[in-house]
Amino acid sequence: MMTTIPKSITCLLACLMLSIVACTVQAQSSRETIQGIGLYGATFATEAETIEHIQKCKSYGITVLYPSLSGGGTVVWKTDKELYYTPFREVMDEGFDSLACFIKHAHAAGIKVYPSVAVSPVEKVVEGHPEWETHDRDGLPSSQTTTRGLALSYPEARAAKIAVIMDLVNGYDVDGVMLDYCRYPENSKSEKTKFGYYGYDKPLLDVCQSIYGFDPREEPIGSARWELFNQMRIDTVTAFVREFREAVQASGRDIRIGGFGDTNPAYEARMCGRSVPAWARQGLIEDYFLATYTQKPGEMTDQVVLARGLAGPDVKLLTALSPFNRFHSTHEIMLQVAKEQLAAGADGLWIYRSDYLEEMDLWHSAQAAGEMTH
Repeated sequence: MMTTIPKSITCLLACLMLSIVACTVQAQSSRETIQGIGLYGATFATEAETIEHIQKCKSYGITVLYPSLSGGGTVVWKTDKELYYTPFREVMDEGFDSLACFIKHAHAAGIKVYPSVAVSPVEKVVEGHPEWETHDRDGLPSSQTTTRGLALSYPEARAAKIAVIMDLVNGYDVDGVMLDYCRYPENSKSEKTKFGYYGYDKPLLDVCQSIYGFDPREEPIGSARWELFNQMRIDTVTAFVREFREAVQASGRDIRIGGFGDTNPAYEARMCGRSVPAWARQGLIEDYFLATYTQKPGEMTDQVVLARGLAGPDVKLLTALSPFNRFHSTHEIMLQVAKEQLAAGADGLWIYRSDYLEEMDLWHSAQAAGEMTH
């Protein structure tokens, strides 16, 4: 007797198959390849602060700025589809657009602006659609134990988040978009919640039951059967990246698209469904931002070589120097780390983050590392 699969499951199956089968897009952009050294940071609440920061970046050879534009589910650009970043709400209401000011002065100084956008956290996007908030293995919405994360298995939910980001792409002269936190959540506060605990949403549960005949919530995390379910989580995250790329191409905007990933891609894919090397191999991104944060001098080579090999030769691999949390805390360490990363195959460097660079007075180190990339 033939089993009839509901239309909703059929649609999700088609989406997953597009990720599994050879649906490779050639990542091409007429925009210049990222040159020099980039700096991750924030925008500012006044024009005076913006100008001071941009001038300092220019004087120390910073060529790209990666402002973080998401705070939880809120954003730092004009859109009616999501909540605006609360600390800047008052100045926005008074007519000061922090991001527009930032871009204007950066471009005037010859510096590119390539914002970082967190994909998973949402606020207004899930209003009216509580099912679009991802759920955990116990059936609870993610906000009860960690952030309110997007259920990427719903095509409509992906489209809603993409529409939010497209207001950034279409409304501002950005040079790229870095997709950060483009994955399912995790919560490191307990062993139970830190690995593979989120993403148990109805579309994936239904498909898993229909194809494989089991409920993934009843399978031990990491078991062979659970890995079948996890591949579906991975495929829905990759589907978001593909659909965002398609939206950018349809808009006519010529920008670079980047993906942020940690230094253990296999662990990360199983932990939260993110596989940046897969995005690179499928031609969905131009740039791979590798979070070489905690590695010390002498530990960089293997991480960079691994990422380079997994991602393939076509994507630009941009590795991090991290004054953040004093991981790379001196001029000598900053330069040693930069040398190791570039020698191991990195195409460029970026610094995480500007506030720690300022606090530790390592601007001259940023300049010296940037000169190595020429």
